[in-house]
Amino acid sequence: MKLSTRLTIAMVALVLVTIAVTGVLTYRNLLGIAVPRSLERLGGHVLLLATELEAVVRGARADVLGFALDEAVGGGSGDITDRSSIFAAAERRRLASRFSAELTAKPWYDDLRIIGIADGGREIVRVNRSGAGGAIRAVTDAELQYDGDRDYFEKTITLAAGDVYISPVELRQNQGAVENPHVPIMRVAAPVFAPDGRRLGIVIANLDLRPVFDRIRGAARQGGRIYVVNDSGDYLLHPDPNREFGFQLGSPARVQDEYPGLMELLRSDDTAPRVIDDRSGERLGVAWQKLRLGGGPRVAAIETLPYAALIAGATTIRDSSALAALAAVLVAMILAVIIARSMTQPLGQMTRAVEGLAGDQPAVVPTEASGEIGVLAKAFARMDAEVREKTAALTREIEERSRLFDLSPDLILTTDHAGNILRVSPSCEAIAGYSPKELVGRNGAEFVYPGDIEAARAEIRIARRGQQRRNFETRWPRARRRRRRLSTASAWRAASSTPRSTRSSKSTNRVKSWSGTRRRR
Repeated sequence: MKLSTRLTIAMVALVLVTIAVTGVLTYRNLLGIAVPRSLERLGGHVLLLATELEAVVRGARADVLGFALDEAVGGGSGDITDRSSIFAAAERRRLASRFSAELTAKPWYDDLRIIGIADGGREIVRVNRSGAGGAIRAVTDAELQYDGDRDYFEKTITLAAGDVYISPVELRQNQGAVENPHVPIMRVAAPVFAPDGRRLGIVIANLDLRPVFDRIRGAARQGGRIYVVNDSGDYLLHPDPNREFGFQLGSPARVQDEYPGLMELLRSDDTAPRVIDDRSGERLGVAWQKLRLGGGPRVAAIETLPYAALIAGATTIRDSSALAALAAVLVAMILAVIIARSMTQPLGQMTRAVEGLAGDQPAVVPTEASGEIGVLAKAFARMDAEVREKTAALTREIEERSRLFDLSPDLILTTDHAGNILRVSPSCEAIAGYSPKELVGRNGAEFVYPGDIEAARAEIRIARRGQQRRNFETRWPRARRRRRRLSTASAWRAASSTPRSTRSSKSTNRVKSWSGTRRRR
């Protein structure tokens, strides 16, 4: 793998590791902030929803108390329960008008009634939305009902002045059967007293909770769910209407069936939103607000939000950071390629220069490069110049010695460390009577007179140990069995490349001659 490729990979890997580590740490920190804040917002939202439901019931409580304590209800010039009294009839018309105004202003009122204690608990005034298309109207005397035996009448008529009865949330019924479509209602009632303290009956408001339930249901955020449950965990409001009021319809559906452990939280004093698991094991955030509607039944408003929605802010930042990281990696890759090439191009030139030096080619190095590469290139250029200068001098020396070897009138030969002849000067035939081909490859001892061999070897050993030139005489057997005494100069040199030892000698009668020599590699 090229150095530039390795540098590019290393730089990109460094950027990737840095971005990954930074991203993971940042994301973890964001989660540590995002989840608690999302849960806090979830808790604030469900509190608003619960407050809206509570406000409807509290308003109805205040209204029925106002009606019950109104001095006009008590009589004016006659008892409103006395149907033969002209004054009582006028008072009933005034009350019907006032009730109509209340229903007009408050769409969650289904009807307002006053039920007398006399005559079996017959209604005295009733205004509802039974007109055409849900129009508000005061029912006629013939439509007034007897409610003295109803549970809410019996519980309310016994209350003290200023007390209010508030019924549980349930579906509206007609003659004992649940109406269809379903209408969730509450009844808010207070006893009515005459100025002299006699109990005249009750004033009661039926609340149609569909408008407020629709607003609560519509406030759910994407992916979120909102519930209202009673004190037993039965659903009063659910994203799936078929699961509402199951306790009244014969198919109970409770929050503890969908969210194990949540009912224990609702019954405790802990109100802090948290992350829980539903029945399928999916994580979600949940917040709840317990309330007692108008001081009556206990209910709880609950809102859940998927965990992915809780961390949506952190996820958005993570995704945008991932895009930024990808862009950073691409930029880093481009910069890495540029930087790697700028760094490795001079190194490539240096490599080619070294290869060219080995092949005896001119060295071209980037001496203009900056930094360490430039310093190295300049040093290499100087070294290359010195090497080439020395090489040229050595070449000239070799050529000069070769020319001397070929033209010398003396007998010159070179041997290896074993005494085998490697090269012989052309003058050998005139001096020794042998051609160069006859001598090359043979041992020099073959051409020394046997009686002089040991003395010659001793002289050569002395020359080798002392690294000095030795002159001695040996007898050389010439061709055709003739001998000649030669004056021999022996020099020992350890060769750096091609081992070589050179020696020249002269005979006593001034005839130039050569005898064998040894040298070590």
